[in-house]
Amino acid sequence: MKMKRAVCLLPGFFLAPSAVLACSTCMVGDPTLTLMGVEKPFENRLRMSVEYLRRDEELGREGVNLKEIDESRYTLNVAYAPSRRWMLGVSIPWVERELSTFNLADADASALGDISLNVKGFLQSGENARKNLYGVLAGVRLPTAEEQKDNGTALDFDVQPGTGATAVNLGAWYSRFSYPFMFYASTFYQVSDEGFQDFQAGDAWVLNAGVQYASDYKLAFQLGFEGRWSEKDEFDSVKDPDSGGTIGFLAPGLIYTLRQDLLINMAVKFPVLDQLNGDHEEGTIYTIGVTYDFNLH
Repeated sequence: MKMKRAVCLLPGFFLAPSAVLACSTCMVGDPTLTLMGVEKPFENRLRMSVEYLRRDEELGREGVNLKEIDESRYTLNVAYAPSRRWMLGVSIPWVERELSTFNLADADASALGDISLNVKGFLQSGENARKNLYGVLAGVRLPTAEEQKDNGTALDFDVQPGTGATAVNLGAWYSRFSYPFMFYASTFYQVSDEGFQDFQAGDAWVLNAGVQYASDYKLAFQLGFEGRWSEKDEFDSVKDPDSGGTIGFLAPGLIYTLRQDLLINMAVKFPVLDQLNGDHEEGTIYTIGVTYDFNLH
């Protein structure tokens, strides 16, 4: 019974993290996976996690307009299941960004990022729910991050911990369980309004798919693919040539059960498909997180 329960819970951390980063060009992953899972939720279950993410990005050309961005992100996630049909979640990030430029006009910022609210719906019923699950997902990213300034002058947009814009996403998901394997896929579309410095993120489609192998109670191995297509971003109604396009990440990872209801997850995302517009490169993403379940009955 313990092994079955653990295997059921482990898919909830597939393809961690679910980071929605500072702009459309930095967004991969499913914003509900890390915390809400894909198993049918227990009513009145509260799940909490703390997650660390590290990434880098380059924009522009060497000696002309090159920007190098290094980011660390610490996120507190909380999710609650009011019923076996719905899970509600909130993600609160603390963002640290460093920007290096070709003209040595470097900058850094450390502040609260944009808070995200998400909901995941489970639509299946009956015997089919034992092996096949599917539903809808939706979320909103709020402009909670303050624009960072130096002596009253706003820092470069690419070092800001948030966008200053509200972003909304809507999509669907599917999972299939066939012990010791689990398959998961999801897709969603995101749009946002205008943010700091007349920035308008391009609309984006995000696709996630992967498989998990968990033969025992303690350990699960994962291999996923996370892809994104987005339109070009705009600054003051002018399209940014070094934004938008298509990128895909191969995402191996693992989950280890420290004890019942306490899990640690790790993943590395390697960019394997790169059709981004202009001079734009995204680097490898590293993540690690710890999650704990509380039963409020």
